Amino acid sequence: MLMTEKKPPTRIGTILVWLILIIGILWLAISKQASSQTLMEAGHVASHESADPFKLYPNGIEYDVYRKGNKIGQHKVKFKREDGQLIVDTEFKIKVKIFFVTVYRFIFDAAGTWQDGKLVSMTGEVNDNGKKIKIDAYVDYDGKFYTTGKKGAFVADTWVYPTNHWNIGAVDQSVVLNTLTGNLVKVEVVRHGIETVETVAGPVEAEKFEYTGDLRDINVWYDSEGRWVKMVFTTKAGETIELVCRQCGLVNDLEQASASGA
Repeated sequence: MLMTEKKPPTRIGTILVWLILIIGILWLAISKQASSQTLMEAGHVASHESADPFKLYPNGIEYDVYRKGNKIGQHKVKFKREDGQLIVDTEFKIKVKIFFVTVYRFIFDAAGTWQDGKLVSMTGEVNDNGKKIKIDAYVDYDGKFYTTGKKGAFVADTWVYPTNHWNIGAVDQSVVLNTLTGNLVKVEVVRHGIETVETVAGPVEAEKFEYTGDLRDINVWYDSEGRWVKMVFTTKAGETIELVCRQCGLVNDLEQASASGA
């Protein structure tokens, strides 16, 4: 039997092995960081048709915001046409008082531009009790979707639904634009079936959707026509916030709200 002596690895071989290990570790670290800022192939599932706001919400959208049974603010969405584009103006304001002293304020204002059922740009400003964030999102000439906000810049291969919630198409997505931070986030929306929702216009049957993933503790309800009729979410501090529809396209909701003095 012919035997050969196994030679010990040379110094050069050892160095090469360590270099390969170091490069591999660096590559994994860079890939992980990049994946948090780049969300490719956002995709749009067509199980829900994109909402026509003028049909669903002819008078716009108005919600009262409640915390522990007390009204603390309002949420409004207005729609208009300009040069063949849909302009969506969103305003969300809350003010929390303790013994007549304001202890917390939150203001969110945004303007989104849609064309042919697709979001092409959105700008927004957030004032979270004095901490301010500016949001700038848009589809560039290359067709990719870019956004900057609280955690820097993000990019997706195509346009992304924002979390304005008036458009039911958002519940079919795996990636959405968090309009309060400007971040692109990965989500999975869970369907919980039909429930009865109380509104100013009376009770309405609506399907409940729960956001999970990077967005959590957010629940939204849509009626059979795709109208957004309710929302409940939990803050980081564990507070439950409920949005109750005053005007969300339901029959006679505006007249009933006025008549009741709500």
